[in-house]
Amino acid sequence: MIKHYEPAEEYQADAYRVDGWNGIAWSILGWETEPDEDTEWSGCEYRTGNLVAVMIGDDRHFSVEPDDVSELNEDEYCCVCGQIGCHHNA
Repeated sequence: MIKHYEPAEEYQADAYRVDGWNGIAWSILGWETEPDEDTEWSGCEYRTGNLVAVMIGDDRHFSVEPDDVSELNEDEYCCVCGQIGCHHNA
């Protein structure tokens, strides 16, 4: 399911590790938002406190907690397959 989100300026790295999903690098899309009861009239949504992320090499949206996210260095993961520890792109 595609989740709604707004930009998260504090998450600008190319890849992140997400606790519980060891071995896969992630991209952070932004802060997850959800409509409230007046969204049809106001057009406003509110932040849930979670982030919307996608696995590198995939396009499915996942909701993750900010405390579970840590930045990865470029040499720690493969930007082609998304595996942490793979050096195919090195």
